[in-house]
Amino acid sequence: MDLLELVSSGSGLDEFYSEQKKEYLNNRILVFNQDVDDNMIEDVVLYILKWNMEDKDLPIEKRKPIRLYISSTGGDSFTAQNVVDVIMNSKTPVIGVGFSLVASAAYHVFLACYERISWANSSFLQHDGTITISNSSKKAADTFRFMENLEAHNKEFILSRTKITEEFYDRIFESEYWMLADEAKELGVVHKIIGQDCDIDYIL
Repeated sequence: MDLLELVSSGSGLDEFYSEQKKEYLNNRILVFNQDVDDNMIEDVVLYILKWNMEDKDLPIEKRKPIRLYISSTGGDSFTAQNVVDVIMNSKTPVIGVGFSLVASAAYHVFLACYERISWANSSFLQHDGTITISNSSKKAADTFRFMENLEAHNKEFILSRTKITEEFYDRIFESEYWMLADEAKELGVVHKIIGQDCDIDYIL
């Protein structure tokens, strides 16, 4: 039974998608198309650690790269920070491929990748995020100080991973800064655009 028949009958789809996921994982392709939350530890981090263990005795140039296909509106920044750490410390290179929209916390995860590829019509969103503080004045002040430190940390990270200047960063800091792939490439968010700088085989 082919995929069209499976869709029509409504049977066997779970098995089909399970087999597709296994095939992608066998080729070290991770598909992440949901919100950034604690599930990303299981869906992304554990696989990166597993493949680093498998590659432990191999020189970096002989390791099969990991490809992270990512499309996400963002989510929890604390989880994202952990994923960033794992990707940047992975000796096996992690290549990010931006699908449709890569925003907010997911944008930080994408920036951590060793190489960053995009489709021509993918979009990217950089912003400062939001947090609601409801507590005693002292505790609220403590949280505010921490968030200021975190914002400074995020600024340093973005400046180090892109061509965005400090002046430009400060100017757009409080805005919702949207980018299509061509502008993202100019700003160093993206390294290559599929169909312009590489073909589809490059990400497979």
